Amino acid sequence: MLNVPRTRLTAIAVISVAIFAASPAAAESVADFYKGKTISMTMGTGPGGSFDLYGRTIAAHLSRHIPGNPSIVMEHMPGAGGVIAANHIYGIAPQDGSKMLLSHAITLSEKLTPTGVRFQSAKLQWLGAFDAISQMMVLWHTVPVNTIEELKNANIVIGSFSRSHLTYQWASLLKDAIGAKYKIITGIRSGNENNLAMERGEIHGWTPSWENLSGTRPQWLAEKKVKMFAQFNLERAPYLKDVPTLIELAPPAKRDVAEFVISGTPIARSIALGPEVPADRVAALRAAFAATMKDPAFLEDAKKRKLSIDPRTAAEVNALVKKIVTASPDLVTRVKKAIGQIE
Repeated sequence: MLNVPRTRLTAIAVISVAIFAASPAAAESVADFYKGKTISMTMGTGPGGSFDLYGRTIAAHLSRHIPGNPSIVMEHMPGAGGVIAANHIYGIAPQDGSKMLLSHAITLSEKLTPTGVRFQSAKLQWLGAFDAISQMMVLWHTVPVNTIEELKNANIVIGSFSRSHLTYQWASLLKDAIGAKYKIITGIRSGNENNLAMERGEIHGWTPSWENLSGTRPQWLAEKKVKMFAQFNLERAPYLKDVPTLIELAPPAKRDVAEFVISGTPIARSIALGPEVPADRVAALRAAFAATMKDPAFLEDAKKRKLSIDPRTAAEVNALVKKIVTASPDLVTRVKKAIGQIE
């Protein structure tokens, strides 16, 4: 009989266990990981606005397409135009696929208002975009301003989330383009809060997304409670065909500034994972996102809630991110001036 020392047998057993644990057969599958788990969909705004509505609508269907069918809950982390939420997902959040970012236009924040930014958009792992955010300048119906010419000289107050958020930047770009005099204030941290402030007369208007109004205040549109002066899209949206675009209103020398900021609108309706999430989970979540965007039940649910769905793939979002982060210093400086970040 072969006599093998006990210490050698123990060493062989330890090595065998280590090899087995590292083998593909012993690795935890995506379905095993997500079974019984809860995913947090983290967003940089509070409840009650269009981001919250989109998040809840997507979450109700996305889970069915993820192996293991985890639950998905909303996590609200408002502040700094989505930067606080993006910092969290990029940094201290678990890098295991249990948290995803419902992104604002954070790549524009990274390039234009980098103070406080602790993420790199190009290193986030994008699942795709579900729409391109479509925002407008609106005033409450009782405000005595009815034309762009009157808006130029109006002594009014426009609300916004923060200086790093599109709600501030669109208002600044329009002000710069038409030479307006209105005041822009910050610190109203969600779409719902801006709507309430406008209704109460604390502000005269703001720059909501179309989905914010059509999804959470459809009666305002039906009853003409808001007046629309400009839309921030490359072309007029079908549902805003009588509202001029910022590009139409801007003088020729400033149109490239408007186009640069508008190029970030698809990123403001997208989903991303942290930079260290394992590749197999990223692939599974990208496939689940793509399947959800084609799911008839999801599309019907979005239609009922008046949510626009115009998806882009992860590759398409990555290309847009690259375009923004590699912009020329001259263009970035002119954009920063137009949005009020530098004098």
